[in-house]
Amino acid sequence: MEKSITIQINTKYHTTGELREKTEQVWFVLHGYGQLAAFFIQKFDCWDKEKNYVIAPQGLNKFYLKEFSGRVGANWMTKEDRLNEITNYVNYLNLVYQTELQGIDLQKVKVNILAFSQGCATASRWIAYSHLKFDKFVVWAGEIPQDVIENPIFKTLPLMMVWGKQDELIKPEFTEPMLQKIKHLGLNPQFIYFDGGHELNEQVLKEINEMTIV
Repeated sequence: MEKSITIQINTKYHTTGELREKTEQVWFVLHGYGQLAAFFIQKFDCWDKEKNYVIAPQGLNKFYLKEFSGRVGANWMTKEDRLNEITNYVNYLNLVYQTELQGIDLQKVKVNILAFSQGCATASRWIAYSHLKFDKFVVWAGEIPQDVIENPIFKTLPLMMVWGKQDELIKPEFTEPMLQKIKHLGLNPQFIYFDGGHELNEQVLKEINEMTIV
């Protein structure tokens, strides 16, 4: 007989910059499969820290990337105990949001999400289930999953979708059904393509940051 219990855990997340009066944008950045927040957040050092406060949560599941030692990575969920894992990471992300933004006038600062690869599905479900205030969602090398894409929030939340032209994981068989679904639902994302693979691109990051600050 399978049973379950609820426990309290201690986990971490990373930030860069300072949240103060000069801050114009708060960014939640969600890493992809096998990455760690401590290294992922370094990709955003190209943003002006006077204007941007970056928060990088980390997937609750950690594992060795090769065999039984060496480098460690994290992921957001697997198919095993899927619904509980979704509930766990949504609760975790909600708590990070509330902890970091408590007492902040959200009318004076933009709150954006940039998610990469597996983080895109995580961020999508978080947006759909949390009902928190977000001003833009950047979907980078990933998708809004089928179980939440019909949520009305995605018709009103400004979307950007970023893909590398040489991304070995983003094939036409992946993008075409998603594009058809987006069109069918009347979503209107802004598409950005760059020369590169399954990776973040510094120049594109800078351009996105300037575009969202307007």
